[in-house]
Parts: sequence; structure tokens; C-alpha cells
Amino acid sequence: MNLAGYSGSILLTNTTAITMTTTDNKAIRAIQVLSDTVFTTLTDITSKTNGNTVASVSADYGTITEGSVLYGTFTAVTLTSGKVKLYF
Repeated sequence: MNLAGYSGSILLTNTTAITMTTTDNKAIRAIQVLSDTVFTTLTDITSKTNGNTVASVSADYGTITEGSVLYGTFTAVTLTSGKVKLYF
């Protein structure tokens, strides 16, 4: 993980779905919450059931407050509302 963005970053301020594949070794390693945010989809590749990736939805997380940083290996992010910076 590189929070300095040397491997790239994306500013996400709308409901556009961002999807990464681990086959090209490009996953989201950290999510910096820039304003209070609600996720529609937040998929972490460590969330597995019977070998299948399971998407975690906003109801599981509620509102994530500004200033929070989420760490993991995320492959899909869609916002309901808010603003985040995604780091690779």
C-alpha cells in the first residue's frame, strides 16, 4: 500500500462504479474519506463465502465520517453519497 499515491489514486465524488481486477495486480489499498460517505458497494477480496467474493453494502457500514481511512484490498467501490480518494 502506498498512501502517497505513487501507484495511483482516484478522486471519487459521484456514483460511478469503480472496479479493479487483482489479475493485473491493481487493487484499491486504502480509501480516504474526504466528506461523510455512504457506500452502495464496497467489495474486499478477503470477504469470501465458499470461494466467492461477497459485496458488502452500505447498510453494513452506515455513514463513514470524514477523516476516516479504510485499509484493505478492495476491488469494487460505488458511493451512494460523499467523497473519497482511492489509493492503489
